[in-house]
Amino acid sequence: MSGSSRLPAGEPRKASQRRRRLGAAPSKVSVSRVWRPEDKVRWRDRVGDFERDVGDGEHAEIMISGRAYRVRLADIA
Repeated sequence: MSGSSRLPAGEPRKASQRRRRLGAAPSKVSVSRVWRPEDKVRWRDRVGDFERDVGDGEHAEIMISGRAYRVRLADIA
């Protein structure tokens, strides 16, 4: 018998303890930056200004050289 099937004192485990399943691995928490209007952002090797969050939690508007672009928040740095 392997050491993991018995308790530290040597007694066998109860039936409810034998087939214990490990819980799911904790998910990684991704922390996204909170952008404010006029913050400098980098997107596709271009530098521009953050204009606004579109509100869907995924996209934002940025201004580069007088043109407005709608981009994914994950793509700007």
